[in-house]
This record gives sequence, C-alpha cells and structure tokens, in this order.
Amino acid sequence: MRTREALISAALELARNGQSPSIAEVAEAAKVSTATAYRYFPNPQSLWADMATRQTGFVGGYPDFLDRLTGDVEERIDQVVREVCAFQFADEVVWRGVLRATLDRWFNQVDVVEAERVPVRGVTRLEMARRALAPLRDTLSEERWEQLVHAVTMVFGVEAIVSTRDTCGLDPEAATETMRWAARALVRAAVAEAG
Repeated sequence: MRTREALISAALELARNGQSPSIAEVAEAAKVSTATAYRYFPNPQSLWADMATRQTGFVGGYPDFLDRLTGDVEERIDQVVREVCAFQFADEVVWRGVLRATLDRWFNQVDVVEAERVPVRGVTRLEMARRALAPLRDTLSEERWEQLVHAVTMVFGVEAIVSTRDTCGLDPEAATETMRWAARALVRAAVAEAG
C-alpha cells in the first residue's frame, strides 16, 4: 500500500507541475523501480484513474458527499455539481490528464471491434446524476428520467470544465455557476414537460 501511495503522490506532484508523466518517470520520482511501478499500474490510464479517485475522496468507488444530499431535486443536483467542480478545479491539471488518458485509450482502440473494446470511462458521474435525480423517478417516465440523467451528465465534469474554460473563457467561479445553472435548468425543463 505504501508503494502504491508513493507512486500516486509522485504522479500528482508531477502532474501539478504541468507534466503528463510516464510510468517510468513516476517510478523515478517515487524512488521505486520501473518494474515495480508497472506491477501497480500497467499503463498510464490506470495511474490517472487512481489519481482521480484519490483526489475526490471516493469511498467504495463513489464520493461520500452523495450520502449527504438534501432538499428537492434542483438542490440535490446543485450540490453534486458544486462538489464535483470544487474537487476538479482544485486539481484541474490532474483532471485534464485524466481526460487525456481516456482519449488516448479511445484512440488506441479505434480499430478494435466495438464489442471487444475496453471501456474508456467509468460510470461514476452517471451514478452521481442518478443519485441526485432519484426523487424524480416517480414523476417522469423511465425513458424521460434516463434522458434527464444523460443530459445532466453533459453539463458538469471535466469535459464541461474544458468547454467553459477554453471555449467560453470563464474563470473557475463563473464556470461553476454556469454548470450549476445548466443542471438546474435541465431539471426544471424536465419537470415542466412532465407536468
């Protein structure tokens, strides 16, 4: 466990300094042999995934703040978006690295038959949206509820950070506010449509 933590800590430090470190570079920074590092992380994507998990304080694979969601559905999704923005903006370089790793994984599989591809992303963000929007399951049809979940996942997370920061030129505070507004607006639209 100590070796794994040393590797992740070294990778985080390198990432915060603007590097996209290889496994060998992380091993050197952690003062661990490259062979040992590869036993823990067979590829950079696995390292980036563990770095992201560590940065968010996930418990059992999901952020612990999900157990504290309160209020109506708009308030619940607002809490999720705020929390995700807070931990992702706190380590934006790391999260952009995670995005790069997922894109690399996609490109590495472009010639592989779709049924045989390894998933390039986890479903944590999707599950966060489902937990926040769960009270609407009885209000919306199953199809419309799933559509809302999918729509909301598009307006927060690292891809939304890239859009709001790079395309719109927003600072982290304005980007967070925009994502919060978009998530609440989608909830309101879905409820109004169902009514």
